[in-house]
Amino acid sequence: MRILITGATGFIGHALVETLGCEGHDLILVSRSRPQAGVKHEWRCMDFASVHSANDWRELVKDIDLVINAVGIFSQTSRQRFVDLHDKAPRALFKAAHKAGVKRIIQISALGTDERATSAYHLSKKCADDALARLDMEWVILRPSLIIGKEGVSWRFFQALAALPFVPVIGDGQQVLQPVTIEDVSKAVLAAMKRDEPIGQRINLVGAEQVTLSQYLQKLSIWLGSKEFRTVFIAYGPAGLLAAMIPLLGHFPLNGDALTMLKETRTFEGDDGLKKLGLTPAGLSPYLAQNPSTRAQRNEAKQVFLRPLLRIALAFMWIMAAVASLLLTPHAQSLALLEKLGLQGGAGLLALYGAAFLDLALGIALLARFHIRQVAVVQIILIAGYTLALTIVTPFMWSDPFGVLVKNIPLIIATMLMMSWQEEQEHV
Repeated sequence: MRILITGATGFIGHALVETLGCEGHDLILVSRSRPQAGVKHEWRCMDFASVHSANDWRELVKDIDLVINAVGIFSQTSRQRFVDLHDKAPRALFKAAHKAGVKRIIQISALGTDERATSAYHLSKKCADDALARLDMEWVILRPSLIIGKEGVSWRFFQALAALPFVPVIGDGQQVLQPVTIEDVSKAVLAAMKRDEPIGQRINLVGAEQVTLSQYLQKLSIWLGSKEFRTVFIAYGPAGLLAAMIPLLGHFPLNGDALTMLKETRTFEGDDGLKKLGLTPAGLSPYLAQNPSTRAQRNEAKQVFLRPLLRIALAFMWIMAAVASLLLTPHAQSLALLEKLGLQGGAGLLALYGAAFLDLALGIALLARFHIRQVAVVQIILIAGYTLALTIVTPFMWSDPFGVLVKNIPLIIATMLMMSWQEEQEHV
């Protein structure tokens, strides 16, 4: 079967590529970024934020038997909006596929995309679901709950929370979850491809076990090897403020929409979604028992929040260095040091202000996550340059009890470590 998969490098899409590739299907992969090395299938690069016309998809859907839309984001950015990726682009794809005579479309939606939905995430998904349901063709809409699996964004985020010394729990922690495994989601897609019974249905994919948010985090904490589970409860109001600050740390699945979805958690007692597809759903506890955490996973969970905190700490250092040069340190003192390097008069002032504003720019760039690796290289060069200059004019600083120059050595190592982490993230 010739299958078009959108969002092929995402969590669900990548799992489907592995599953369907093993089945021997001819896959055409569509994603915004390049797939990982070693992918042997045909690949097309498309920015889902802008392909909102059926004509944008016309060539891609030619001679396609099945379309699987697995595009999805947890958090919006200025360039990646829910309405564009979840609604406009899929509707254009569905329209083009219908015109091209594609036999069947499988839409990966989300649990909660129903009449009670209020979050922008769910409403955008629901618009695409409803548009597909109106087409006169074979379609299946799969609505998975919280998905558990080693590459999942939310899965890794909850692991990071569970690895903290005091685990933050939003609200009273009694929100009920019904997580489903990524393996069950992949099996559901396979079943929806091969069986005729689910055609024209919206099928909820939920796991066999219901757990509260507190229980979910506690199970993960135990799974990660923690002997104590200590919690701190955060009301929804303060949690909203925390969510507003999260972008400083990185792209974590905690925002206003996530909090709304947490309030509107859906459970389906006795739901037979997977059973309709001839499948028996797994539960969280068996999944954790069958997939014990590795040392790498435990270390990763502990580092998730440390990595952005290192970046923010380095940004703060560079910004404070600029503030100290411009406002806190007497300019005469700084100019006297520069004179020892042969920089006098206008040249000294230019060096003083130029270095200060460069420090400020580098600090702001780190906060904004702007070309982090390139900025880090510049920072290392500057630290080395500052160290050399101070060694020439004030060599006694190497023996300073506060380690004025000695501290530059671990500072360079910390910057290199930040670069390494950034490179890993870019290849995830």
